Amino acid sequence: MTIQTIAQWVAAQLAAWGVKAIYGVPGDAILPLLAAFEAHPDLQFYSVIHEATAAFMAAAHAKYTGELGVCVATSGPGIANLLNGLMDAKKDQAPVLALTGQVASNNLDTNYKQAADANLLLLPAVGFSGLAASAAAVNDLLVKALRSSVAQGQPAHLAITKDLWSFPTTQPVRPPEPYLNTKPQSSPAVIDGVLPLLNRAEQPAILAGRGCSGLGPLLLDFATHWESGITLTMPAKGVVPDAHPLVLGGLGPGGSEASSRMLAEADLLLIAGATWWPELYLPDQLSIVQIDAIPEKIGGPIPVTYGIVGDLMELLPRLQEGIHKKEKPHWQRRLQEWKADWQASIAPEYEATGSPVPPGRVIKAIEAAVNEDAVICLDVGDHTVWFNRLFRGTRQKVLVSGSWRSMGFGLPAALSVKLAVPERQVIAVVGDGGLAQSLADFCTAIRYQLPIKVIVFKNDWWAMERDQMELMALDYGVTRLHTPDFAAFARACGGKGYTVNDAAELDPVLNMTLSSPEPTIVQIHTAAPIFPGLVSQLTRENKQQERRELVWV
Repeated sequence: MTIQTIAQWVAAQLAAWGVKAIYGVPGDAILPLLAAFEAHPDLQFYSVIHEATAAFMAAAHAKYTGELGVCVATSGPGIANLLNGLMDAKKDQAPVLALTGQVASNNLDTNYKQAADANLLLLPAVGFSGLAASAAAVNDLLVKALRSSVAQGQPAHLAITKDLWSFPTTQPVRPPEPYLNTKPQSSPAVIDGVLPLLNRAEQPAILAGRGCSGLGPLLLDFATHWESGITLTMPAKGVVPDAHPLVLGGLGPGGSEASSRMLAEADLLLIAGATWWPELYLPDQLSIVQIDAIPEKIGGPIPVTYGIVGDLMELLPRLQEGIHKKEKPHWQRRLQEWKADWQASIAPEYEATGSPVPPGRVIKAIEAAVNEDAVICLDVGDHTVWFNRLFRGTRQKVLVSGSWRSMGFGLPAALSVKLAVPERQVIAVVGDGGLAQSLADFCTAIRYQLPIKVIVFKNDWWAMERDQMELMALDYGVTRLHTPDFAAFARACGGKGYTVNDAAELDPVLNMTLSSPEPTIVQIHTAAPIFPGLVSQLTRENKQQERRELVWV
């Protein structure tokens, strides 16, 4: 019978569940655990500057790989700092385990330093939170947390009091059971029941989300057979090539007018693997069929006409077999017209020149420079809607803080993705406000020699907030932003840093940066025009509010 410390047992348990990378900040309440990580041959602990970075890294790892992401923190403030990244994982249904220390068991619920009820603190952000205050409880609680996270696709948390790490244990390691990944599936009768709806559609449309990741060829085959147009949520950018005639672009204020026009005339919408979408952009009268691997997502944001649960890799071909091939020449012409009109309308935004650099020109330069299989980690800000509006993906993978929409996500996401797939080009596209929130962890890229590329739109505003205040005729001076010289900061950390002041400098600088083997920040001084889709968004919001008020009159 092997005797280990609890810290060593926890490390062995994580390795048995396939964990390889762990992100965190050293702290008093987890030091023996960190030593156990360092001693385990199959685990690598990555020390970062801020616990929020660790949680975002774990969330991005889970979103990108589909595997369990793990972050660790000490008691009190360390736990509190995980909250933002765990909320991101919760909202985007990413399996993440947060392991934290806690004050010694005799100091629980006292006024001792850093003593706080972590379960209450993290309650909105996790599906399970436990506290191990006795050696006998650690095994059951850790396995419960692991099973909860993996089986339900959500964050889980376990705190272990600091006095337990060095306790001996003879508990055996319990590996994951294969049935934990069993996915629900609608019955054959339910699946076949949707076919009359699909076959009656004369003007069909598809809204594809991140659940279609890796299924691009299947999705295009299905759409071609059904003669349906495709619009994409932002995390689905790159799932299918934007150049394909059936792909009309994104949806929402940062989406394309072509997509909005298609949905306005469609007689049936198939939502495939989308976890979130802008509801204001779906017409009220539109019939909706939704397919997803997660039952609770069916009809969640809005009621749907019909829902099917299952693996999209199996559902798409099965549904395609049941759809009678029927030519729709009128609908095909409309789709082509809308796409051509949209491309013509945005062409000037791609081609704009000058200084400061127009944001559309930056997006065009990024599109031209990145590899077809690059991973693009988007932060949240004005640049995000410009990216959604203008970036024409091929096979890129886009990661974003989808439903939580937190700034500070882009840089941490790029760090963990680069660790997961070192052979792929990994880029963080960020705004100056968002980058400032996680900037210190560019040092982490230097420490571990992760050649990520950070492209920052520096316009010196909280631009989205400024735009809204300007349209509301409010004094928007409070949205002025002051940030450091990011290129100089990168160089001070030991990386490369470049500044672009004019559109003419964009292409050579980006091409040089993306071929460099070093962590790099490219700071682009950009203009901050009011985003074109914002007026449409505010108009839709006002109309919705008016309808709500009429209901209550």
